[in-house]
Amino acid sequence: MVPLLGKPMVAHVVTRALEAGVFAQVVVATDHEEVARTAEQAGARSVLTGPARSGTDRVAMAIKDIPGDVVLNVQGDEPAVPPENLRLLAHFLLEHPDVPMATLTLPGSPTDLENPNVVKVVCDEEGRALYFSRAGIPFQRHPAPQLVQKHVGLYGFQRDVLLRFAALPQHPLEVCEGLEQLRALVFGIPIYVLRAQADSVAVDTPEDVPWAEEALKRYQGGGG
Repeated sequence: MVPLLGKPMVAHVVTRALEAGVFAQVVVATDHEEVARTAEQAGARSVLTGPARSGTDRVAMAIKDIPGDVVLNVQGDEPAVPPENLRLLAHFLLEHPDVPMATLTLPGSPTDLENPNVVKVVCDEEGRALYFSRAGIPFQRHPAPQLVQKHVGLYGFQRDVLLRFAALPQHPLEVCEGLEQLRALVFGIPIYVLRAQADSVAVDTPEDVPWAEEALKRYQGGGG
């Protein structure tokens, strides 16, 4: 609910999702009535859920009675999430119904490698995730900066896979890292990783608010 350029952050997220033009419905899943009201005012449907172990579990709760083949989990702290990234992920999953789950990445920097708020990912030759971590992976014993990939926190699921994911128990690796996607990997659900078309700014801490507002200004000014 933090205001960004005079508008609650979740309302910006809804606007970006609507602008993507690829969703049958834009739904905000929350356990907070004020967030639900704000989402509806911004043009989304809201679904109130109970407590959830993670954001993905909350999305699974919300879509149980909502039809559809593909579900995207858009984080509520990504006010400048690029609509082109949403379209990329949605179209990929619709065109590849055999792909259970997908996400996005961008090249990382040495600063990203050391920042625990930036999640890193390493992949196999087929573009499937091997591991995600808040730690600096891969460890640069022999410097290879081109291998540093930062995860863009946007997930897409085939609907049945999302419901299967939510039925799984949390795994110690998921709890240890604080990364729900590790539950999918340890229980054998492959995650395909695509190159994002544009970067975003997540609001992980209050210090991120000015960066997010600058990103929104650039976006609204036509600068991406």
